[in-house]
Parts: sequence; C-alpha cells; structure tokens
Amino acid sequence: MIARPPATAPRPYRFPSFVRHELPSGLGVWLVPLPERELVSVHLLTDAGAATEDEASAGIAALTAQLLVTGTRRLDAAAFAETTERLGIEVGCESSWDSARAGFTALGSKLADGLALLAEMIRSPRLDEREFERLKAERLNDILQARADPGRLADESFLREVFAADVPYGRLSAGTPESVGALEVASARDFHASQYAANVADIVIAGAIEPDAALAAVERVFGDWSGEGAGHRSLEPRQRGGRRVVLVDRPGSVQSELRVGHLGIDRHHPRYFPAMVMAALLGGVFGSRLNRRLREELGYTYSARCSFDPRRAPGPFTATAAVQTEVTVDAIRELLGQLERMRAEAPGTEELAEVRDYLVGVFPLRFETTAGIASAIEPVAVYDLPDDYWHTYRSRLEAVSTNDVLDAARELVRPDEALILLTGDAGSLRDELASSGLGPLEVVPA
Repeated sequence: MIARPPATAPRPYRFPSFVRHELPSGLGVWLVPLPERELVSVHLLTDAGAATEDEASAGIAALTAQLLVTGTRRLDAAAFAETTERLGIEVGCESSWDSARAGFTALGSKLADGLALLAEMIRSPRLDEREFERLKAERLNDILQARADPGRLADESFLREVFAADVPYGRLSAGTPESVGALEVASARDFHASQYAANVADIVIAGAIEPDAALAAVERVFGDWSGEGAGHRSLEPRQRGGRRVVLVDRPGSVQSELRVGHLGIDRHHPRYFPAMVMAALLGGVFGSRLNRRLREELGYTYSARCSFDPRRAPGPFTATAAVQTEVTVDAIRELLGQLERMRAEAPGTEELAEVRDYLVGVFPLRFETTAGIASAIEPVAVYDLPDDYWHTYRSRLEAVSTNDVLDAARELVRPDEALILLTGDAGSLRDELASSGLGPLEVVPA
C-alpha cells in the first residue's frame, strides 16, 4: 500500500483588515476594502431573529424576513424584481435564532444604487397581505414535507425532546404549524415596526470599495434611520431529565435516523475552541472517529457526524447517523462508546494534528468570495467578538492540545445524560430497544 503523503505546513493567510464606525442612530458600519476584487457584498444584520419572538407568534421572524424581498411601498413585487434585474443583483433576506440578514452582491459600480434599494426594502417594506399568505402557505407546506422526510423529522423531534417544554429552542426557528397557522400580516407589520431599527442593526460592506465613499453612501440612505428596536430575549435553555430513548414510529421504514445528544454550549463558552476541535475529531471530518468506526469498520452508515450549535444561549450538541433497521441498537451502542472513549483518554498527537491541521488548512477557503468575507464579520457583530477574532483564529486552533480536548470532552460530552432519539419502524425496533438497557423507552407517533 502506498503511504499517503504527509501534509505540509498551511500557507500563510491573514484575514482582510476592516474598519468600523457607528452612526449617531446606533447603526454599526463595518467596511472591508478589497481593492483587487470587482464585486461588493452588502449584509445588513438586525436583532430580529427567532429569539426576539413571543412564543405565541413563533415563526414571525422568518416570515417577516422573507416578506421583505417582495416589494416596498413604492415598488410592488414585479417592479421590485425588475429593479433588482436592472441592477444585476439578487436581494435576499433570512433569519436565524440570533439575527436577521438582508443583503446582495453586485459590481462595485452598483453599490450606491443597491444600498438605496436595500434601505428602501428595510425601512419602508410593502408587507403585502397576499404575499404574506403565499409565504405562510409555503411555510406550512414545508413543515408537512419535512415531517415526511425521516432525517428532518428526526431533527425536529430531537429538539422537542432534548429541551425542556418551555424552552424556545425546543422547536425550529421558523415556527410550528400551530403558531405559523395563526399568524396574520398584521403580525409581520408589528414585528417589523418593533424589531427593525438602527440601534440593533449593523451593515457590513466587503469588496471593491473606498471606505470613505462607502461610509458616505451608507449615511445617505441610512443616516436618518431611527427607532428603538426591542432586541432579543435572554434565553436560559434547560434539558429534559437524564438518559432517555425516544422512538418516533415510521411504520415500514427500512432505516433508522439516529440523533444522540444533549445541551451544548453558547458562543462565548471558554472552551469554545477545544470544543470545536473535539467535535471535529469525533464527527466533523471524513476521517473522524464516528465515521471511521460506523462507516469504514462496521459498514453501518454512509455518514456519521457530530457538532455543537453555539448560539447566544447554549444550543444542542448532537451526533447523527442513518443506519439499517437491523443494526440500529448496535449502532447506538457503538456511537455511545465513541462518546465515552472521547472522555476516557486524550487523543493521540498524530490524530489531533491531522484534524487540527485540516481545520487550519481549510480556514482560508471560507473567504474566497466577498460574500464569504462579509459573512465572517457577522458573528463578530452579532456576538460582540473581539475585532481580532479572525486574525487570531488559526493560532487559537493550533494552540489546542490533547489535554485541552480531553478536558473539553469530560466537561461537555455527557453520555449518561444523552437523549437517544430515532425515527424508525417501531414494530421492528420496540422490543430490542426496550431490552437493550440503553434507557427508558418512549414510542411516539410520527
């Protein structure tokens, strides 16, 4: 067998320098000049994610974001689309738990016109009732389609079962059928009025810009944007009680979708970097332990993965795999065994170096486009990270030691508290799961 060539040292890379300003209204302005590029990407962020919603109106953040790109008071949907085509841009808007983002990429010469259209969309949207009802119907249909897909059903069910009943993170950020079904266009208008404001917003411009000219262009269209956004709730996620097995019954299914995990970390956790390396080593790269054991050695799955989902508040830690029904219980035991192994012993020096070098090596690939660079500024703005965050990112990964990984695993990976959730055929799985000793079994309908 021919030996794999050793990895060479990562090429030097430095994240582009940027400047930041704050307008009197509170709007943050982040400018990343890239004179060698022809394009410019603009991302406007506002504290209008799902964490700002009342639970009775869950899903309104996502629907409002989608609705913004359907026109302005001056431009109906057709005229808005025609304007974007004339400028050669595609304007998008979406939301997550922690923010909403609207943006576009265009030639540098179209920056001023694109900014003017973006400002019009954000500040005076049309919020048309017929467009709202169309998007609402699409969202409800998407929920139904998701629940027909075993993987997406497992994802949604895992959130519902791992978090305590009153924790918002126990549902998808885009809402539930019950909450979305009750929403009206007035809900979107109220949400926009209360959450889209300069004091809770930032705008990032990366690409073919001259900083002073770009700042002046922002001031022209956003300088008098006022209002006081309410901002997000302070969430305190809690997990449901100890080890449990929840089987979501899909009669006739020939595969089981596995989700094993528990409460994870927030974005400011002191072990963030060791946790990211540990998760990659366990299930974040192709040669990770879970993938090597469950796929390469046992042939149970096509892919096994593991990750943290850090937010302002602790999100979930989840290991995932899809396996044939007949090996379901064995696969769960193997997966849990890898979690235990991670806590029991530090990784080998070569194993850690391979994963760490991969993370360091692919780091620059995120920033090949102006949109990628603009996206990189987003967590710095949303989570108030240090301005040198990306400048020190590689060195902080490289500094993670084998003992750092072991300490992170012992603190952050808790197999005894893990929820074991799977979608599959209860008729084939119920008896074996009940006698497996993995934990109390609950069978629920899909």
